[in-house]
Amino acid sequence: MDPVRSGDFSNLEVDVASLPQYEQVKLHSLSKKYLLKLHINTSISLTFFMGGILVASFFLTGYRLIFWLVFGFFVLLFGWSYYNNYQLAKRNGYGLRERDVIYRRGFIFEKVTVVPFNRIQHVSVERNFLDKLLNISTLKIFTAGGSGSDVNIPGLPPETATALKEEISERISGHA
Repeated sequence: MDPVRSGDFSNLEVDVASLPQYEQVKLHSLSKKYLLKLHINTSISLTFFMGGILVASFFLTGYRLIFWLVFGFFVLLFGWSYYNNYQLAKRNGYGLRERDVIYRRGFIFEKVTVVPFNRIQHVSVERNFLDKLLNISTLKIFTAGGSGSDVNIPGLPPETATALKEEISERISGHA
């Protein structure tokens, strides 16, 4: 390997304060129907768990105190789940800038993902059965080197998801 001459190499410091701040971007919220989807999924889980607890209570008649403790624990757990669903639907958001896509998710542990267009391989829109009933979609963004989608933006109206997909596809074709 050839040594680098001192005149050919520079490594100047970057002023961190002058970098673009993703926090300043006004993020778009997800559809209100996404909260309904989260509540439906939580309710289905609640039904199965409570059904299992009720069936177990018929077979374990000598353990009524344990039954009520387990029942109370699951009531609290699902109460927390409904509250968590509300907070997630309220706080999650996405934004599109000139050079990247931003997606914020989480309630207690918030995570922000910023994906530059030059890293995106392709974009797809997905709808499952419940999404079709509620008329919402999920935008999936796949980046280089990943085995799955790196960013999933759920709870978008289908028109918005399709428009975002087309816009991102157009921008990534310019980077190819």
